[in-house]
Amino acid sequence: MKKEMTFTDQNTSYNDLSRLFSDGCAWLQAPVMWLRRYYSAILEREVSTKQASYITQAQVAFVFAAFPIMSSLLLHLAAVLWFAASIYMCKRA
Repeated sequence: MKKEMTFTDQNTSYNDLSRLFSDGCAWLQAPVMWLRRYYSAILEREVSTKQASYITQAQVAFVFAAFPIMSSLLLHLAAVLWFAASIYMCKRA
């Protein structure tokens, strides 16, 4: 009688976990890449991911600064300062 033994890959769970994280990262970065391509099409030049995040931040800061949904004057001033800083970062990038 011949004895045969089959070995299986012991790192299967590690490979599955690694693939899960890489797929998760790609899924989370998809909106960022979509925005980057959108800004590149609108501006008619290539926009980096960092520049796209600065543009998005400036847009969110503008909404908070232009439409004062907060009752506190201090929070509204902070939103205006955030908008000014965002515009500065967009110009610098």
